[in-house]
Parts: sequence; structure tokens; C-alpha cells
Amino acid sequence: MKYLEGKNVLITGARKGIGRGIAITLSEHGANVGINDIVEDEIINKNLSIIEKNGVKASFHKGDVSSITGINSVFDSFINSHKQIDILVNNAIFPDQQCSFFETDEAYWDRMMNLSLKGYFFASQRAAHEMVNNGNSGRIICLSSVHSYVAMPNWTAYGTAKMALRRMVKGIAADLSGKNITANCIAPGAISNRLPDNIQDNSIDGPPHNAENFKNFVPAEKGGLPSDIANAVLYLSSELGQYVNGETLLVDGGMIASRKIHD
Repeated sequence: MKYLEGKNVLITGARKGIGRGIAITLSEHGANVGINDIVEDEIINKNLSIIEKNGVKASFHKGDVSSITGINSVFDSFINSHKQIDILVNNAIFPDQQCSFFETDEAYWDRMMNLSLKGYFFASQRAAHEMVNNGNSGRIICLSSVHSYVAMPNWTAYGTAKMALRRMVKGIAADLSGKNITANCIAPGAISNRLPDNIQDNSIDGPPHNAENFKNFVPAEKGGLPSDIANAVLYLSSELGQYVNGETLLVDGGMIASRKIHD
């Protein structure tokens, strides 16, 4: 059964890892997919090819979604290609997520908040405008993190942004009351974002983490994979999760339940 037949989804930061896994998974369930990133290369082209082989439309929308100008450019391109948006997945992040307290300067702080919080807010706002104007239902999903639940050294800026997202989706859910649009977060644990060894491979998951590294602090005794997060997004994007609104779904193998976390 395909849960998203004919739906149009935009995923930010979808070149690899979690974003790539979400894009491929939703396309397998009938969604037309627009992927966004600031990089356009062979990996992007291969991702588009994999999505198209699932019998749906695939498109790429290059742009920096940390500013309203960049967000509107990406959305204009997406709407021009797909005519409407049904699902938004805010996933974009930059690589250097760790920074010590004393080395966190204004530029780093602003970069983190602009992409991981402000960008998610205004992308959600633009998506909601499009959904309401078209008179259709919609889903807004933001990628939070286990770092929004617990504190550990060198993750303060990142964790602050990700915690704010959990509050943000509650507000969006309330603000969009009666519009048939849900807003939720997914909080991943330790996810292996590595690409498959051969990018010609259409697998969603690349090599996993070494399970031995997780036995002492994750009840599942292993790290997660992009498919674990993609399946959670599928649930919240489809009618299966239609009554979940303003919430955060932890997908962490029990890491937070055990109250143990390490770098």
C-alpha cells in the first residue's frame, strides 16, 4: 500500500543521510519529491534518478534556507514545478554542530539559529500559507534531536535550537487550528548519515555505526539509520499519523529513556 499517492513533498537538506532517506522512502509511497540543498553534484543527480524510478516526479531546488529570501526562492521553484505543497520536512543543518561554550561566538550562534530555528519557522510559515491558500490539508515536520532533551558539553547552541523546535511545533499546531494541517517534530538519536559505499546503490542506508559503541547507553544496543527516521516521517506524513499534532516523536533506540547519552 502506498500511503502518499500524489502528494507533493519538499525536504530541505536532502542530499545525504536522513534527508536522502526521507526523500527515497516517501517517493516509494507515491509522493512527488522536491529535494533542497546548497550543493548540486553527482549525488543529487543520483538521488533524483532513484526517486524517478519509483514512478513519481523528482526535482531539485538549490538554495540556502537560513534566510527568508532563500526560503522564498526555494519555495517559488518548488511550487513552479509541483503546483502545490502537501508536506514540508525541515531537515537542513550544517556539519559543525558541536562548538564549545567559550568558542561559540556571535557568528556561530547566528548561523545555528538562522538555519535550524529561524529557517524552519519561516519555511513552515510559507508552507502553511500555500496549504491554506490551496484549501488542502498539510503536514509540517521538523527534525529536532535527542540534544533537545539532555545537555552535554559542546552542544549548547545546537541543543537550544532543537529544543526550541519542540516548542515551535506546539505553537504552529495551535496557530493552525481548524486548518487540517499538523505540525510535529522527530527527535533522532545517533544516526549513521554515511552514504552507501557505492552511490549507484539505491539503498536508503549506508554503513551502520559499530554496535559495540552503543551497548552501554542505548537499550537497542545499536545506532540508528536514515530508514528509521524516514519511517517515522512517513507515519507523521500520512493518514496513519493524522491525529498526532504539536508533538515530538523520539526515534533513538531508547537512549533518552535510559537517561544515558554520550558523544
